[in-house]
Amino acid sequence: MAGLKDKAYDIIRSNIITCKYPPGSFLNEAQLLEEIGVSRTPIREALNKLEQEQFVRVVPKKGILVCELTLKEISDVYQVRILLEPQLVSQWGSYIPVDRLEACRALLLSYTPEMDLAQRNELDDSLHRLIIDSNPNRYLRQWMSHLYSQNERIRFFTGQIGRLMERNNAEHLRIVDRLLLGDWQEAASLLTEHLETSRRNTLDTLLSMEK
Repeated sequence: MAGLKDKAYDIIRSNIITCKYPPGSFLNEAQLLEEIGVSRTPIREALNKLEQEQFVRVVPKKGILVCELTLKEISDVYQVRILLEPQLVSQWGSYIPVDRLEACRALLLSYTPEMDLAQRNELDDSLHRLIIDSNPNRYLRQWMSHLYSQNERIRFFTGQIGRLMERNNAEHLRIVDRLLLGDWQEAASLLTEHLETSRRNTLDTLLSMEK
């Protein structure tokens, strides 16, 4: 049963993050049963877990709602990332394996405008996930990984992956180069600038979408 629950969870979560199930939409249990091909119990267990992670919430007499992405929600996600991600770099930059940094740099250099959305998302994720996964505090790793999944959903929702890829990639490369030199403080400073710029662009995009 655990395998079926994990299958249901992975599919529903992926569809929420990529906005196949858009923010503010309701999930139909019968449709999920047909789409995923498992019984009702794994679907409900997966939805319970996703509710704990704040991807969905139960609306009495209406059903399962995919959590909205409001200005407040997006601003809160970036606020936490700006507070914590540069701190991970300045405090634990030395924990990031050099071979993984070099692999990340090679991946960033492989960017071409012809890449599809999935490839762009993997590329844009690579540095941030590496920073999160390399810190030695398992509680921070788990919590930041979940928070970053919310950020992925924001990027898909606002179209940031397609429009700002070249700029993001260049900024990521500058950060990686400082990390490879062991200049943790400058890398953290560049990361702060990158996140603040991303927050402004994301909020501006959302405001324009609401007009």
